[in-house]
Amino acid sequence: GAVAHYGAAKAALNSYSRSLAIDLAPSKIRVNLVSPGPVTTPGSREFSDAMGAPPDLFAKEIPLGRYGSPEDLAEVVALLVSDRGKWMTGGNIHVDGGMTAR
Repeated sequence: GAVAHYGAAKAALNSYSRSLAIDLAPSKIRVNLVSPGPVTTPGSREFSDAMGAPPDLFAKEIPLGRYGSPEDLAEVVALLVSDRGKWMTGGNIHVDGGMTAR
């Protein structure tokens, strides 16, 4: 399909990050993957405008009922790079308003 290449790339990134987590753990280097859902950014607004679609067209498909914000992602990244996330490695954290739980 039209998105097969996207899915293949995401699967490869997930596999690569898990392998890196194992390889780098003895050096105390942590590797985690953040997989975001739809996030409202200036670029996403421009795309929506260009397509003539309302900005919240697909928000009803997201279990939490809204698109994410850059701050939503930043909070998770801040956790991962802080001492609070010091025992987290090899994870794929989905920050997507519950889309992967569907």
